[in-house]
Amino acid sequence: MLTIAKLQEYGVNTKEGLARCMGMEKFYFRMLGMGLKNDSFEKLGKALEDGNLEEAFEQAHALKGVVGNLALTPIYDPLADMTEMLRAKKDTDYVAMYKPIKEIRDKLVAEL
Repeated sequence: MLTIAKLQEYGVNTKEGLARCMGMEKFYFRMLGMGLKNDSFEKLGKALEDGNLEEAFEQAHALKGVVGNLALTPIYDPLADMTEMLRAKKDTDYVAMYKPIKEIRDKLVAEL
């Protein structure tokens, strides 16, 4: 089961996340569930696999806002980097870059 302590072990800034949810832990966890289960994670992975970097940018940008508002730092930081690289159309292996993001997201979802 996901707890505040477990989120902190992952590096999540729970103080900031809770503050954005008016200190209401139950509400924060509800928002975490919605954010982590956002279908943009799958859409981003698919766009990256297909080489559709414009769609990947749109999905990464949207997710960056979601995970940023939830203070999911271990997902936000690499996703923000990816978003800026996609914006600049930098040539890189985005699929490999996405793998650890998805792994952390999947671990958190499994513990919800």
